[in-house]
Amino acid sequence: MLAPTYALPKSSRLSPPKLKPQARWRTRTTVNEQDVTLARECEISPVTAAVLRSRGIDSADAVRCFLDPDLCGLHDPNLLPDMEIAVARLFKAIESREPMLVYGDYDVDGVTSTAMLMRSLKSLGANVSCRIPERKGEGYGLNVWAMNDIAASGVTVILTADCGIRDGEAIARARELGIDVVVTDHHEPGETLPDALAIVNPKRHDSLYPFRELSGCGVAFKLMQALLQTHWPRHARSFYDKFVEFVGMAAIADCVPLVDENRILAREGLRRLANTQKHGLIALKKSAGVRDGLETLRGGDVGFRLGPRLNAAGRLDSATKSLQLLMSMETAEAEALAAELEGFNVLRREVEKRIVDEACARVEIEHDLAQHMAILVSCEGWHGGVVGLVASRLAEKFCRPTLVFNRDGDSATGSGRSFGTFDLHQIIELNRDIIVKGGGHAAACGLTLRCENLDELRNRVLDLAQKHIKLEDCVPHVEADCEVSGRDLTLQLARDLEKLEPCGMGNTEARLMLRGARIIDGKGLGKNGEHLKWNLEADGARLEAVWWRPGERAANLVKDSLVDLCFVPELNVWNGNTRLQLVVKDARLQK
Repeated sequence: MLAPTYALPKSSRLSPPKLKPQARWRTRTTVNEQDVTLARECEISPVTAAVLRSRGIDSADAVRCFLDPDLCGLHDPNLLPDMEIAVARLFKAIESREPMLVYGDYDVDGVTSTAMLMRSLKSLGANVSCRIPERKGEGYGLNVWAMNDIAASGVTVILTADCGIRDGEAIARARELGIDVVVTDHHEPGETLPDALAIVNPKRHDSLYPFRELSGCGVAFKLMQALLQTHWPRHARSFYDKFVEFVGMAAIADCVPLVDENRILAREGLRRLANTQKHGLIALKKSAGVRDGLETLRGGDVGFRLGPRLNAAGRLDSATKSLQLLMSMETAEAEALAAELEGFNVLRREVEKRIVDEACARVEIEHDLAQHMAILVSCEGWHGGVVGLVASRLAEKFCRPTLVFNRDGDSATGSGRSFGTFDLHQIIELNRDIIVKGGGHAAACGLTLRCENLDELRNRVLDLAQKHIKLEDCVPHVEADCEVSGRDLTLQLARDLEKLEPCGMGNTEARLMLRGARIIDGKGLGKNGEHLKWNLEADGARLEAVWWRPGERAANLVKDSLVDLCFVPELNVWNGNTRLQLVVKDARLQK
């Protein structure tokens, strides 16, 4: 039976976190007659139809295409800008065995892009090597020093992976040195494109490609598709089968919208990743606790398990180790590399936690949260590889767009994460006069400037945020896709909603709202009782719910309380039995 109040774990009782401002709850829709009709036609539950309608998928054809995406929905790679030029130059280099170099990036998107290009080009007989810059020292993208070094090695063609669109100075130097640069990238271009031989990017202002939100690995994948379709068509299908798992991982880990072409590639990629034959991915899954031999994986398996481990090496050491894992052809080597990445990931969590604690203390001292609608903090010695993660934690905790900087000598390098609808990209564009280097998009950005300009940037960011954000917006948001009754919650509904996978940015897991459920009983779970399990009653239905690490949020929710729940319905399979389980995301006393 549930105790009079939910007992917090000992660690929480000793140091209780400050309560956040009261969350703002919102439900996007409820089931209507249109949903009932559509559900009958598509053989899905009315709640599933309502969820899809709220996401703009409101016809039978659209529902079928979304729930069962087909490879026919992939777009022609030759519609991407400069594709013909890029394919011709790569084919010439492969045929003549010219020294080529793939220049990548140190995150999951860049590493998977580099591995895919290296493995596929080598299989075609290319004389190709690769280079991933070090986060500390070189930083993101191409640089002039690297171009001089690459030219000295005899390379005549550089193929970029997930970078290059804003590296005009470095690309100009490459051309001076007689190197042809083919750019594959998906980041936003500046007003002027670099003087590269070819720039394959769906976000170019003159692009006619039907979908602009591909990952960097997705763009590189399209280039290889076009190359094979033109010159080695008999290998085009086998290339897709072998490497779509890299594209699926990149799309999820790099947080591109999982709609349109990305949904097709991510879904097929996860299906193949579940039973991959690549030694590196097998070892990575084993290390991360992802079961092998499943029919398919979920977006969360990549987003919260595989992706962070691949990223950890690039954050704290060298992304070359992650690349070596994805290139590995031997089980023993792959398992050793996966173990190294696991160690880096453990260290990354420790470093991140320490800096989050220090940054939170600085926010409390340096910001008046009744007046400041954004946060900017900096410190000498914060690890540059985790400042983006710290910014995410602070944006979530304080409900404000956040910039976090590491000061190193005269230079400050940082990352930003948004909150709500605030567009971080405008910070880059409006402050080019004091930013040495920067780029990003609405939700995230990275930038470098001189330490002497940090105070000026801080003042400008606070002024900009003051114009666009109100204090009442700086509260946690609890948003559900659809309000339901207890009678709606069935095993079939959970099975239907599983078809939304892979979930991630642009296609989040379906969260539902249930109002006025009565807590029958419950208990703490976990070593220290840090989790919570409830038995509930709602509209005559008996329900089982679990809430992972609710902390203070569950403190006043006791037996016989009537509660509103925001949750995800899931199938809980144990000892051959399948039960419906509500995974609670937030709860409150009934309003």
